[in-house]
Amino acid sequence: MKKKKVLMVHNFYQIGGGEHTVFKNEVDLLRQHGHEVIEYTRNNNELKQNKLKLVLLPFITIWSWKTYNDIRGIIKENHIDVVHCHNTFPLISPSVYYAARSMKVPVIQTIHNFRLLCPNGSFFCDGKICEICNKTGSFRSALQNNCYRNSKIQTLVLVAMLKFHRWIGTYQKISYIFLTKFNREKFSKLIDVNSEQVFIKPNFVKESNCFVNAVEKKPLFMLDDWR
Repeated sequence: MKKKKVLMVHNFYQIGGGEHTVFKNEVDLLRQHGHEVIEYTRNNNELKQNKLKLVLLPFITIWSWKTYNDIRGIIKENHIDVVHCHNTFPLISPSVYYAARSMKVPVIQTIHNFRLLCPNGSFFCDGKICEICNKTGSFRSALQNNCYRNSKIQTLVLVAMLKFHRWIGTYQKISYIFLTKFNREKFSKLIDVNSEQVFIKPNFVKESNCFVNAVEKKPLFMLDDWR
């Protein structure tokens, strides 16, 4: 199998979590199998260090020209074969997808939560399961309940990003990795979940110097056909 040059993309939150661990594990796994990995990461701590970024965040969340130009430059300089995104919110933005497409490089997004369907990312509100936004296709309920970080303004910014990129068809332009069939089916109103551009790959853990499927405890094999 021809070894790939993979650009791994991730926006780190101020408090680490499972997405961060998965990102780092996948970088290690790819390198262990001989692929060349370049990392493009941002960290929300930048917002503490630069007040201007904080002021401009509502615009950057929707479209980051820095990301767009950075990604195009990295692809050109390193002859990247595939761009693999994990988290793009809020500093990287969906502009990463367009940067990759403009360079004719396939881009795939791993879905770690439900944020593209539900502003708080969890289908949970006021202590109970809530899928109103996904079922109605409207984010009015999220705005009424301040679903993202209990903030009207931050929820509005997130909803603006989701609405804008739905309107211009961003989410139909990329490939996806889902962790489970259940997660995949939740996205059936947003994308064609039966497309050949949609894959299921569970998370994995490192066990006895071997990466294994965290669900079935089987050795993990990497996709060798990045579309």
